[in-house]
This record gives sequence, structure tokens and C-alpha cells, in this order.
Amino acid sequence: MGDLSRARPAEPAPRARTGSEAEAVKLGRTAAMIGVVAAMCLTTVQASGAVGTGTASAAAAVCARPPQTANDQASAGAVAVHRYLYSLTCDTAPADGVISGQNVGHGPQAADTTGLLGYPRLIDRLAQQAGHYTGMAGLDYEHDQIFTPQQLSLANQVLAGHAGRGGLVTVNFSPQSPWLNDESDIAGNPGVWTNTRTDNGQLDGVRLADLLDQNTPAGRVWQRKLARVADALTQLRDAGVVVLWRPMQEMNGFWFWWGTTLQKDGATVYVQLWRSMFQYFTQVRHLDNLLWVYSPATYPADPGQQTAQNIRSAAWAYPGDAYVDIVAGTSYDDNLSIPNYLDYLRIPKVVGEAEYGPGLSGAHVTAGSFDDRRYATRLRQDYPAVAYWVSWHDYTLSATETAHLSLIANQNAANLLSDPYVINVDRVAIPSGPSPSPSASPSRTPSPSPSPSPSAGAGECAAVYQTTGGWPGQFQGQVTVRNTGRAALNGWTVSWTFPGGATVAQVWNGDASPSSGSRVVVRNASYNGALAAGGSTTFGFIANGSGSGNTPGSVACTPS
Repeated sequence: MGDLSRARPAEPAPRARTGSEAEAVKLGRTAAMIGVVAAMCLTTVQASGAVGTGTASAAAAVCARPPQTANDQASAGAVAVHRYLYSLTCDTAPADGVISGQNVGHGPQAADTTGLLGYPRLIDRLAQQAGHYTGMAGLDYEHDQIFTPQQLSLANQVLAGHAGRGGLVTVNFSPQSPWLNDESDIAGNPGVWTNTRTDNGQLDGVRLADLLDQNTPAGRVWQRKLARVADALTQLRDAGVVVLWRPMQEMNGFWFWWGTTLQKDGATVYVQLWRSMFQYFTQVRHLDNLLWVYSPATYPADPGQQTAQNIRSAAWAYPGDAYVDIVAGTSYDDNLSIPNYLDYLRIPKVVGEAEYGPGLSGAHVTAGSFDDRRYATRLRQDYPAVAYWVSWHDYTLSATETAHLSLIANQNAANLLSDPYVINVDRVAIPSGPSPSPSASPSRTPSPSPSPSPSAGAGECAAVYQTTGGWPGQFQGQVTVRNTGRAALNGWTVSWTFPGGATVAQVWNGDASPSSGSRVVVRNASYNGALAAGGSTTFGFIANGSGSGNTPGSVACTPS
């Protein structure tokens, strides 16, 4: 686990890194610290009976009151999801259990089809092996870089696709410092991962309270950042997608700019930032699809050690009951202990684990040898109030080593998802309410282009094409495939020709044949070919060219 002298290892001067490198340093900086803290806390709470079978009988404070969302104007869908999570924390759900979750990266990395990140590898491939999709999918709207609206739109397509399957969605927000990038040219200067940190002079001359004052340069940048993020969340709202919104996590630690380093006298400014964001998102932008997740890092039980390590308790920066729906901490430990579990139960909110997995500096991480079945065993036996957990994605440690944190990169993932206590997409039981649209689209009028109506005989399908967004040199679209026959389909193939000469650059939720100019042929992926009569699925794409003048006159769908 290391010692506390390794809690703040020296970092190189900031430079551009890949997403994998960024996560390696982010988690590497805190691995030894969290490992030591977990060990310290485990010793303390075991002595008081907080870990082990004694925990199973502990009641969450939230269960003493009826479920209530922080936003009193929350959408019907958000209220339904919150009630479901409440029922899992309070053991009143029709079927007890814990929702499985997997983080897939940052922004458009969610659509990656190669490398360590992306929904296709971390969730789709796992579903192929296990026969189940994880109940929750998550990503970060920033951290590695400041993403353009088009890039966030692509990320939203992935999230909305998961929601369309019946799954839940969580979005982290790890913002880069407004003092280091004015966001005037995101495409040309997207920032670097170190802009979220506290070393190498990032906080020189910084006054955190400036973010609350739009008359300051930093305050104007912060508002610009929130507006850009709100635009992306609006797409999900308009698609009917409920979002577990997790902004500015691990605020009780020292490693992020919004943490304890700038707030040695208390967390008053952080609380104000949270409340200001809440009011802007709910009252101005009407983002009533959000459930607000407060996510502290693991911390020592002893207040003296909290001061010595500059890591505070969960209560230190708590924004208040009127601004939070869920408390979901982070914990990495080979025994899957949650050292601060009893503290979470005392906060009258639904309980989750926003980042959960084996120790970051343990042997299991590099070997990919962690037994995933232990998630179900540990949560069922010792932490029954946890309504969901999210496993993190893999990342590169060095040229020869990879950190394996995802479910698919470790052992017995299929057995885990088959455990009756684990709730996957097929068992998520949200009370009846509006269903999400299968995909999110930017705020513009789509261009539908239905295929010719086929006869309604068995073994028939139809496809509807939409342009959902565009930017210089590329545009984005989606195609909805529907079984229009009386019998189930085992597979489908969709084809069209771009009249303006566009070519496909990327496809998700489908397998594209090698490009033949402007001719496009997409077959079902291994997991979405089977369609019951009347059933439908969607796939998305990015194409090179302009969306204007490239809407096909017809789109063919052939059963296969």
C-alpha cells in the first residue's frame, strides 16, 4: 500500500497526454494515499463493528423519511429513478440487489472502438461474454480535455443508447481550472489533464471565490463552462434520459483544484459553488432530469489524521439536503472495503459507490486477476444500503503495464453479472413513467429519411435516417431499425448512398462494411440483431463531409 510520503509524488511539467496517461497519473497520485487511508480506516471501523456482519443491520438515515428529490421540479423520470434507488438503499424494492455499473472514459472516448476505453469494449464486449449489460454506464464530461459541443454530443449518443436499453446513466464533471484556459478556442486549445490538479503552480494567485463573481475573468470563464455543459445535459433531457450528475468529486481531498488545498479554513466556497450550479441548472436551464450525486473520497476516521493528511470527512463540504440526492463515495481496496460506509448512512440520502474496485497499487490491478464475484459477495453481506456501484475503466501505467480496473479486464465477470443480487439492464425496474428516446440529438431539426414502406409480412424491416448534428468537415447521424413484420428478426443490414459524396468515418452499435466511397452498408452488432415483432434498435455514425445535401433519398433495410 505504500506510506504517506508517497501521497504526493512529484509530477512532470504539464504536457499533453492521452486519456489513459491522464488517468494513470490521476489514480497513481492517490493510490498510495487511498490505500493507506483505507487500511487505517479499516482497522478503526472493524474495532467498532462498522465492517463485517454488523454493518448489514445498520439503517440508512434516508429511510426514516419518504423519498424526495432535491429539485422539487424534477421530471417524472428523475423522480421514478430516485424512488427506485431509494427502494434499493432502504430494502423496499420488489427484488433486492445492487445495480452494476461501468465507467467508459471521458467525452467522446465513450465511442472508441480500439484501445482500453469506450462502451464497445467495456460494456458491449462484456455483454457478449456475460449475456448481460451493466445496469449503469458512466463517463466524464471533461478532465482529459475541454470537449467541444460536438464531442459531448457524441458522448451523449452513447449514453442515450444505454438508456434506450433500459439502463441508467451517470455523468462525472471534473472541470479544468478556469484560471488556466479561458475556453475561447476549445478546438485549438482543449487544455491538458494537469489543469484539474494542484501541483506545478496551477493555484498560484488563485482565489476560489472569484468563480462566484461574473465580473472577474475566472467567473466569466466558469459561467461559460457551465453553459456549455448545460447545453450537453439539455440534449439528454430532451431525449428523456435521467442523469446521475456527479460534479467536482473528491472535494475533501487535496489533489483537485476545488479541494482542500485552497480551502484550509473550511468548504464554504465549494458549498456555494455547488449551490450556485444547482440553481443555474435547475431554475435557469430547467435540467429537471438530473439527480445530484455528492461524492467524497475515502478519508481517515480520526479527525487528527484528517488534518495531518489534508483529507476531510464526508460532512466537511456537504452542500445540504436541499441540494443533494445521492451520496456515493470512492473506494479502492483489494478487500472491497468501504471504510466510511457508516458515515454515508448518517447522511439522509440514497447511498451508492461512484468509484469502486480493487486497490490501485495492488497486484490484482496489473495482473487483471481480481475476482469480480467479490463485488456481489461484499456488497450483499456488508454494505446492503449501496444501491449501485461503478467500476472504473482501465488505463496505461507504463509502456509494459496496464491497470485493470474494469469488470471485463478481471476474472469471472460473467459470473458476477449472473449473480441474482446483481441488477443489470434486464432487471432494472424503474416504476412506470416516460421512456427515454433511443438517442440524444443536438438542438436542431433532424432530417428524417424513411425507407420505402415494406409489406408487413414476416421477416421485414424498415430503417429511418436522421442527421443529428454537424461541425466543419463532419456531421453526425443515427438510424433507427424497426422490425415491421409479424415474426422475430435474427439480424438486419441497412444500406444507403450519400448523394453529396460523404463517407462514413465511424459507426457505433453496428458493424460497417469497408467503405466503398459514398455507399454505406451497416449490419447489426452481435447484441442488437434480434428484434421482436415491432421491436427497434438504433445505431449512430460520424461521416466526413457536410450534412447538408447528403440526406439519402432512400434507406434500405434487409433481414439477414
